[in-house]
Amino acid sequence: MISPKHQDNEILIVGQGLAGTLLSYFLIKNNQPVKVLDQPMQGATSTIAAGIINPITGRRMVKSWRFEALTSHARKTYLEIGCSLGISVFHEKNILRALPNVFEENEWDRRSGFEENQPYFCKEFDLEDYKSCITPARAWGELTGSAKVNLPLLTASFRQYLQTNHLLIESIFDYSALEFDDEKAIYKDIPYKKIVFCEGAKATENPYFNYLPFSTSKGEMLLVRIKGLNSLKMLKNKIYLVPLEKELFWVGSSNSFNFEGDNPTEEMLLYLRKELEEVLTIPFEILSHQAGIRPTVTDKRPLLGLHPELPNLGIFNGLGTKGASLGPLFAEQMALHLTCGSLLDEAVDIKRFN
Repeated sequence: MISPKHQDNEILIVGQGLAGTLLSYFLIKNNQPVKVLDQPMQGATSTIAAGIINPITGRRMVKSWRFEALTSHARKTYLEIGCSLGISVFHEKNILRALPNVFEENEWDRRSGFEENQPYFCKEFDLEDYKSCITPARAWGELTGSAKVNLPLLTASFRQYLQTNHLLIESIFDYSALEFDDEKAIYKDIPYKKIVFCEGAKATENPYFNYLPFSTSKGEMLLVRIKGLNSLKMLKNKIYLVPLEKELFWVGSSNSFNFEGDNPTEEMLLYLRKELEEVLTIPFEILSHQAGIRPTVTDKRPLLGLHPELPNLGIFNGLGTKGASLGPLFAEQMALHLTCGSLLDEAVDIKRFN
């Protein structure tokens, strides 16, 4: 087990959302000494995200970028972490998708004929337990190869592991306390081999990486109880209905680039309630309404790499709405880059913006 005492070759990870959790996991797995600095913040998306892995997305039903490689690695990683922590976070679940108009029905038929898509389009759909509880749609399709990752459980359980092993510093990072010498990044008089920022939406405030094309978006969700409804499948009909446990569902999500503050809003509560009322034909109870701010990047690809002028500073961020699938493969790639100098994929390397 890693010593709780500071080690000269330690890497400091700033932030313990999904990115920080995964990067820390792979560094620890590779016997790299780490400390994680994190102060829980309201609006952290990893605490409320549904963690959906979806092979086919958008109105035009396009296959997700590098889906096979990303999902294979994600499945392996989440099962490994779950086994080591004694939890279960990766759950394969089909997605039932409403096709509300002629355009989407035709796109479904057309895209399902593409050879690369055929493993994910079910030939027939089965509404299972939803059938008597939802409003009929013009048509339905069903996707397989999809999954749900329990990100709140993952990050909370990994945080407990860090605390137990004295690897967690509960604090807000103070940029003014950061200094450099020829070989180290020094934070509050403690030298580190590298400091890597995994700050999520707070990256927009980071003075060392503010040249990167970050923006932020806000999502809001509901936790609802629907008595009498139990299904293993996720359902998408404008909004997502994601089963968590018996009669308990995650409902969302809105996505706004123009927002004020990180608190949930009455406007989005009314919107999500209205949409859910139009989907369901049975009563539901709203248990909570939450909001999260996520970092997004102009080209919708993660940001990995070391600062062009300060090589002891790094960043791993920008996982966005597809973080559950993108995170594991690129976290391991970043870990190898930090420890072995392995090359980063050009599609995600921050050098593309230098």
